[in-house]
Amino acid sequence: MIKCLVPILLVGVCMANVDMAPLHFMGNDYLYVSWIDDSGDARVARYEETTPVAEATFHDCTMASVAICLDDTDTPNLMLITSLDDTFCTDTLYSLWFLLLDVQDKVPFERISPEYAQYGLIRHHHPLYDGLIAGYYYTCLSSGTDYYWFMQDYSINSGQIDPGTILYEETPYPLEDASEYFPFRMVGPVACQDSRAIFATDKFLGGGWGYPGYTLLMTLSHNPPIDPVYLLCDTLTSAPDTLPCDPCIMAMGSCSDRGLLLWADEWGADHFSSYNCSEPAPVSTEAYSWAYPDNSNPCAMSCNPDDEGLLLAWYRNDEIRCRHFLNVWNDFDHIVRTSTGLVLEGDIAVCSVEDGYWIAWLENGSDAEYPELEFVLRDSITSIDPSVSSPLEYNLRVFPNPFSETLSILVEGLEGSASLRIYDLAGHLVHRSFSFESSTFCWNFADRPSGTYIVTVSSDDFTSSRRVVLID
Repeated sequence: MIKCLVPILLVGVCMANVDMAPLHFMGNDYLYVSWIDDSGDARVARYEETTPVAEATFHDCTMASVAICLDDTDTPNLMLITSLDDTFCTDTLYSLWFLLLDVQDKVPFERISPEYAQYGLIRHHHPLYDGLIAGYYYTCLSSGTDYYWFMQDYSINSGQIDPGTILYEETPYPLEDASEYFPFRMVGPVACQDSRAIFATDKFLGGGWGYPGYTLLMTLSHNPPIDPVYLLCDTLTSAPDTLPCDPCIMAMGSCSDRGLLLWADEWGADHFSSYNCSEPAPVSTEAYSWAYPDNSNPCAMSCNPDDEGLLLAWYRNDEIRCRHFLNVWNDFDHIVRTSTGLVLEGDIAVCSVEDGYWIAWLENGSDAEYPELEFVLRDSITSIDPSVSSPLEYNLRVFPNPFSETLSILVEGLEGSASLRIYDLAGHLVHRSFSFESSTFCWNFADRPSGTYIVTVSSDDFTSSRRVVLID
């Protein structure tokens, strides 16, 4: 039985069709889930355990996101933001009574772009405001495409919304030449450590006048009002000749000591970047050592600054799986549910509670009226028996370690070939091979600077990584 719920949430990746927010109030545990149904309506339901006991519907929406905020009387309010499927460019932030989900107040947003808008909500713990909205727009122009990001504070007073100032970037980021491919992804916002919020987007820049196209991964941080720098921006990958390039963001989460961003490079290799949220620049970027989730699998991470760790959950091949992070990633998947229906991007969400994590997902084309819910005990994912997980007959060996110039790499038990990737600690791919054989492979690092590298070998049956140290 869950003892206490913590009021914070994670916004799902990309189109946030499923979102979650937990609440513990006066000895009662509530769970709120929002989603877009088959009719294109935004729905939000209050659950007790896995049973919906109250709900509200908002028609003709393309996305919805939820959060819990406390008003001036410390009464919880359910906050819901929706994006309408219309040409009037008006979206809405609602405050709902946390029990029956009646609308208490609503504030319209005049959207910059009629083509795409996405929002995310979090409850903010800074004393000067109650909640925060992250927004992302794009609009296609005859000369290309413009992208906009913003964050906005708001306060709740007896259920009434007091919106703050919308904070845009100083100028929109233009796409110089038209392109058939427009990434429109946002993950976050998440909060951790000092209650600052951070979110990430990626965007494609078309080439022109002899310049190649490339993709930027932008991370943006919102500082408390006492800080003169109010909206910070950092580019993780910003040049065509920088490896890895063409990043595709997948999920963002946070725990007590960091924020994490999961993303994939143009070759499909996953990476995770660690943030302290006081600045948007990542503290470190490392290779994610397992084959899944990849950028084709819908996934989400939990967000709770009070947790020591976080949970990554994803859908693949009719299964819901998860992996726990506590300073390092757990070595093995935890299977949450088998024989599920198809789950599309944005249709999975995770939130943290005292004893574990709730996972919600929406099965595409199923007859289910509500999203599926599953509770995962924290103990069950932090102490997984390896005997029921990944095959153990494979053994990746790297020697000598530390090494000078030449490194030998061997996978014992490998039959056939596998892919080999070697990264530096900044996440840059310095070597790749798609035909790594079972015999020992030697690679000469003579042209590389000394330092730590990550060797990753993957096949259909396994993925394994080792840290190696190059010395002078």
